[in-house]
Amino acid sequence: MAGLAPLNALRAFEAAARQGGFVGAAEELNVTPAAVGQQVRQLEALIGEALFERQGKTLILTERGAAALEPLRRGFELMGEASAALRAVQATPTLTLAADHDVMIAWLGRDLASTDAAIRLVARGEETELTLTRSSVATAPAGADRIMDEVLTPLARPGLVAPDAGLAVLETLPLIEDSASGLSWAQWLSARGGYGLEAQPRLRAADSLAALALAEEGAGIVLGRKPLAYDAIRAGRLAPVFADGDQPTDQAYFLQGVAGRSPSAAATRLAQHLKACAAARQDLAGEL
Repeated sequence: MAGLAPLNALRAFEAAARQGGFVGAAEELNVTPAAVGQQVRQLEALIGEALFERQGKTLILTERGAAALEPLRRGFELMGEASAALRAVQATPTLTLAADHDVMIAWLGRDLASTDAAIRLVARGEETELTLTRSSVATAPAGADRIMDEVLTPLARPGLVAPDAGLAVLETLPLIEDSASGLSWAQWLSARGGYGLEAQPRLRAADSLAALALAEEGAGIVLGRKPLAYDAIRAGRLAPVFADGDQPTDQAYFLQGVAGRSPSAAATRLAQHLKACAAARQDLAGEL
């Protein structure tokens, strides 16, 4: 940047050349004609040559002035484009994403941490650009993308249950039932052929995260929602009780935009990111 003429002087010269005089340039730059003239004279003194021939109130570009004008115009245009780009970055809109609080806490935190989007999380029911919801597959929202299936599996704190334990262990250890899961212990046992077992829940939680937290503290075995328990399993805070304990359900997680409205480019990028994260999570969850 060495040898760069003062920006105000360059701007005054370019405006005076375009307007054909100091008065028009002064109006454009919101200064006095005398100030414009002073800036132009400063620039002429710096380069050692006249930029204008003065014929009364009319300014005529000299050969040196004419040679400098077009590159200077291009330079100011580029500066304007750069300024607009900076403003666009600063004005990056905040996306609004709605989800249930248990999904926000147990699932979305990790996925959103790996994106640079500006996001406001709100409860479902508010008008948002994207909504992540759990629904029956049969009654899924129209136009929504199915990004992960709901799977329930018995989970407990590591060490609470012997690795080779059979279904009978469910009669000897406290059971925790998640009332929000949509599947009872009796239904899970029936699907596993565990007829005749007296496996009655000792603890019932109306909140899925509370049910998982009870199991993490060693309060018993929870029939947990695996998508919400994924991080706890990976971190070793919870462990599957049975190798074949996964029970698919008729529920799934769906991502949808606003009906009848095309998503913004930022919303589309976020949706693609969440779908990719969900696919990776589901693949890895099947191995846990």
